[in-house]
Formats: sequence, structure tokens, C-alpha cells
Amino acid sequence: MTSYISRTYEGRRTIQRLWEDDVQAKEIADKLDAPLSSIYSELRRGQDVSRLPNQRLCCNADLAQLRIQQSFERRGRKAGESPDRKGADGA
Repeated sequence: MTSYISRTYEGRRTIQRLWEDDVQAKEIADKLDAPLSSIYSELRRGQDVSRLPNQRLCCNADLAQLRIQQSFERRGRKAGESPDRKGADGA
């Protein structure tokens, strides 16, 4: 297995295509050499309320990409915030 990396849009499209082709999450993880938990996270990130013909929840790579971009934008210190000026002893 590889170390932590962020999925690319192409990777999300691959997951979506395999999921729509009725491939199990474990098989997707094996094909992409990714942890199973990462695949489930991507499937959850791309979930919408529609269902595939086999009654699985739909996974939309565009929606997953939008959600991850929004997550990246929320990270870090916000504009205008200053770091705490506390000393080493917390006072």
C-alpha cells in the first residue's frame, strides 16, 4: 500500500466508473492499490441521493471534487486572524 496521498480528479473518475460497473469496493481498492478506507471515503464524498440501477447509491466524481476543494479552502488560518501570543507557560 502507498502512503497518504490525495486522490486526483482522474482517480475519482476511475472510482466512479468502476463503482457504476458494479465492482465491489475491495476490488476497486486492489486495482488502485489504495486502502479500502480511502475508497469508502471517496464513495461517501461523492454520494448524492440518486441510485444506480442495481440500487447502489450513486457516486459522482464531480461532486466529490467540489467537496474536497471546499474542504481545502476551509483549512488553515483565516484572513485577518493572528496567532495566539501566549508564552511557553500558557500565560
